[in-house]
Parts: sequence; structure tokens; C-alpha cells
Amino acid sequence: MQKMDTDKLKSLKKTIASMMRRLYRMGLTTTSGGNISAVWNGLTLITSSQTDKANMKAREIGIIDEAGNNLTPALKLSMETGMHQAIYQTRPDVKAIVHAHPPFSTAFAVAGKTINTSLMGESWAVLQQPVVAPYALMGSEELAQKVARAATQSDIILMANHGVVALGSNILEAFDRIEVLENCAKVNILVQLLGSSKSLDTQQQNDINQLFGK
Repeated sequence: MQKMDTDKLKSLKKTIASMMRRLYRMGLTTTSGGNISAVWNGLTLITSSQTDKANMKAREIGIIDEAGNNLTPALKLSMETGMHQAIYQTRPDVKAIVHAHPPFSTAFAVAGKTINTSLMGESWAVLQQPVVAPYALMGSEELAQKVARAATQSDIILMANHGVVALGSNILEAFDRIEVLENCAKVNILVQLLGSSKSLDTQQQNDINQLFGK
């Protein structure tokens, strides 16, 4: 059993590192920005700080125990570790968190405008309605609490003047929400340039919700 647990831990660290590299390749974050975490067996695994996100390795994933102790003291944990922990405490159903700075989605957060997720079936099914967390200093306890409160209302949080947080039952689900949100933000801007758009009506939204058991 111990061998299986160790293998699972190694696999999860590799997945987190791989997803961070993928975020960077897709232009959804910068070298110094963004972080990914997952919880497993009482542990929180999170990307470390001051690392090259484009080349992140499994050995650069930090581990925190249930008491908040850093079990990987050689690594400097992400400055947003407190935010991740606050979300997990508020939403025990969440098992993975992706925080990134996708430019189009972040532009809406900076402008204080809503991303219309009902323009397409996919975005409504995956995202439902994002919420906005008010601005607070990065890495601060105030930011952690504001984002955690927003997380009680949605799995997608736009952080004012900062970026985006996506929650999921696993890393892929959280990543997918970031990717779909950024695509939806682009479509929002394009239809505004075209001068018109037609959103899904309430019945169409409900049909999608029933299809996906929401």
C-alpha cells in the first residue's frame, strides 16, 4: 500500500508540473505567474515559487500536510498558497485549483465587465456563471478570504486587476475551465466587434443543465 501511495504522489506531482507547462505553452500565464494545486490523502500539492513555469518539473512541486507544515522545505511555496488553502477549507468538494493570468479573461476582470458564458453551449455547460472577487494585494490573507468567499458562488472566479481562479474535482477539470473561459472571453470580444450577439435563452440553458446533471 505504501508503494502504491508513493507512486500516486509521484504521478500527481508529474501531472501538476505538466499542466503548468501546458498553461505556459498556451499563453494562459507567464513565467512568473500562476499556480496549480491538488489535494490528496490529507496533503496539498502546489507549484513552487520563483521557478520557470515553461519548464516546471515534478521535483518543483511542494507538499503541505493537514497542519499546514511545508514537507518540502527546500522549496519556496507559491505566494498564493494561503488562497488555495482557504478555498479548500471553504469548498471541501474541490480537489484541484488552477490560478492563471489568461489575457482576455483577465481583461474583463480589469475592466469590471461580465463575461457572457451563455453565448455558446460549451461555455455554459462548463462554466455556468463566473463571479468576481474584489481586488486585494497578491499573496495576502485578505485576497485569500475574498477569493474563498467568491468560491462559494462559482467554480470560476475573476480576480479584479489580477487573473482567474478555476476549481475542479480534478486538475484536468480545473484546467478545462480556464481554457474554456479564455475562449469564451475571446468570443465575447469578437461579437462585440461584430455589433450583435444572441445568447442562449433560459430554456436552452436549462436543457444544457439537465443534459449534464447540473
